[in-house]
Amino acid sequence: MNFGLGAAVSGLRANQKALEVTGHNVANLGTVGYSRQSAIMASSVPRQIGNWVVEMGVDVQEIRQIRHLFNDNIYRTQSNNLGYWETRNKAIEDLQQILGEPLTKGFQAALNNFWDAFQELSKAPESLTIRALVKQRADSLVNYLNHVGSQLNKLQADLNNELKLRIEEVNEITEKIAELNVKIMSAEAAGNKPNDYYDQRNLLVDRLSTLLNAETYLNVDGSMDILVGGHYLVSRGEYYELAAVPNADLSHFYKPVLRTTAGDIDLEVGQGIIRGLLEARGEVNGAKGNYDNGTPNTTADITIAIDASDTSGSYLNNVRNQVNNLINDLKSRGLDYNIRLVVYGNEADPADPLVITNCGKDIDLLLDGIPTTPSSNNANNFEKVVNAIAGHNYPKDANKYLLVFTNESINGDEELTDDTTFSNYLSKLQSLGMTVSVATDPAYHTVGNGTEKGWNYLTENTGGKLYTLDGTTNFQSLFENISSDINLDVNTKMASIPDNLNIISSVRKQLNALINIMAREVNRIHSSGITLNGNAGGNFFEAIEGSRPMELGNIKLSDDLKDVNNIVAGFEDANGDNRIALLIADLRNKDLMRGNGKVLSLDTYYQYIILQVGNKGYEAQTMVESYQNLVKQADDIRQSVMGVSLDEEMTNMIKFKYAYNANSKVINVVDQMLETILFRLGA
Repeated sequence: MNFGLGAAVSGLRANQKALEVTGHNVANLGTVGYSRQSAIMASSVPRQIGNWVVEMGVDVQEIRQIRHLFNDNIYRTQSNNLGYWETRNKAIEDLQQILGEPLTKGFQAALNNFWDAFQELSKAPESLTIRALVKQRADSLVNYLNHVGSQLNKLQADLNNELKLRIEEVNEITEKIAELNVKIMSAEAAGNKPNDYYDQRNLLVDRLSTLLNAETYLNVDGSMDILVGGHYLVSRGEYYELAAVPNADLSHFYKPVLRTTAGDIDLEVGQGIIRGLLEARGEVNGAKGNYDNGTPNTTADITIAIDASDTSGSYLNNVRNQVNNLINDLKSRGLDYNIRLVVYGNEADPADPLVITNCGKDIDLLLDGIPTTPSSNNANNFEKVVNAIAGHNYPKDANKYLLVFTNESINGDEELTDDTTFSNYLSKLQSLGMTVSVATDPAYHTVGNGTEKGWNYLTENTGGKLYTLDGTTNFQSLFENISSDINLDVNTKMASIPDNLNIISSVRKQLNALINIMAREVNRIHSSGITLNGNAGGNFFEAIEGSRPMELGNIKLSDDLKDVNNIVAGFEDANGDNRIALLIADLRNKDLMRGNGKVLSLDTYYQYIILQVGNKGYEAQTMVESYQNLVKQADDIRQSVMGVSLDEEMTNMIKFKYAYNANSKVINVVDQMLETILFRLGA
């Protein structure tokens, strides 16, 4: 009887514990991240007493947490993707609000009004009233551009600050996970199941997974290790901090790094909110005036290589006479030019190395370096030019151009230049980012001596051009074409955005390219005319901060235009001359850059920018909707396993209650039996 009493007592205790677990589940029905628990019962180990094997009833083996790791991993993966796309989508929505599109308002409307004002001026070029209209429309345009610039700056700053906050949040989460690991390991070592700690840790890991791509590994002691980009963020009871540090010298843009005793380590965070913030702001140098973040690169570093061997004196003199026109044309186009000179084929000793003379903006120094008479040594080895260029110290970010003037093939020594040598020349020039253009006899354009390659091998593979240089060449037109082509190439490089996932920085760069090209072209035309007062025309636009190019937030009308008489309409101050006004009005449709595989006008390029923003916005919105559905689906699946169901818990409560009552009745029966036996025996 005592044995039966022990079995009933064990059943009473086990079912009481099961009822407590059920009540705990019901109490946490609305607790975020809670996983339902279940009391796992099993038969107690029988005892051998004499010849008898006595059953000991039931034991609660463990309070098990009902959760599926596979479902958690799916949910976290989809949450990670959702966090990334939601961040991109929010940034694009903010950008669209700043741009104020569609095309009926915003920048396009301000630009259209500006062109239309010059169109009106062309109809009445002597009118001061319409000149005032031109000034008012131009004022509206630059005010809008500066406003957009300040808004984009603020948006990037907000994204940058948000990035820092999210990095700090990662540190808070990993610190809490490490603390929970310690508590869990202690509880596990004592033989307990700290399920509520598990829930708290899993909830933190869910949030961490939306921030970055975290890999989780469970250890046998119950702790969890977390790795990101192959580096530990949490290892049992230790955590490793991330830090937001400047991503370059003088930059105020942050990047995440992992702090270690050996120094900071750049961390590949994968997808997630942090990656979305980096790309939305732009993974670029945030230093003021940085080209990567949108400041237009208007530099043109031009190296003029003149072949002085076996040429005519008139050829050298024509080059000397027209170089000044080249410089003046570059100035009128608003390029930040630098001129260098290298003369080859006239060395006293063919083995002498060539020296590149940096003339800067000093035209006299350049002219002094150009020989007046040709050399007769016929030693124009182009390899020496290539080696001199390869060993010269060029600015890192400048647009570099090599202009070669020669009347011969590439080495001009009547020796065949093999393909390996050509490839070596090309490799060295390409490694510098040098654009090579050549003015030479058409006979050497596509072929050289015999079967060797022509100059086109270098020009086509570096993005340069070939020009005709023979007895019929008009040197003035030649140098005008060279200047125009350099300007077009600068514009194209300025407007060309390599494939990347950056949002704000890429749009800034495109808008700044459009603004800078437009302003410089307007200035070039405007300065070529005459004011109503008979004075030479000046710039129409200027940079607010002269050390930087004209761009969003750094453009204004020239101070001279405070007097509307200085707004130029024609090449002469005679009434009716409207040619300047027409040329400026026609800029809206003039092809000024290459992009998207085509030569584009300003209006077409802007429409291309808006199309890109719209496509990115549509893509982001579509991906957000898709991942929202996937996250919901993944959460529904895991909630079907870990979620608390009132119906199920009520069923369990009834089951355990009946079992509890049954064990109570067994105890009562045994108690009555013992009482009867004792009283009767006592009688």
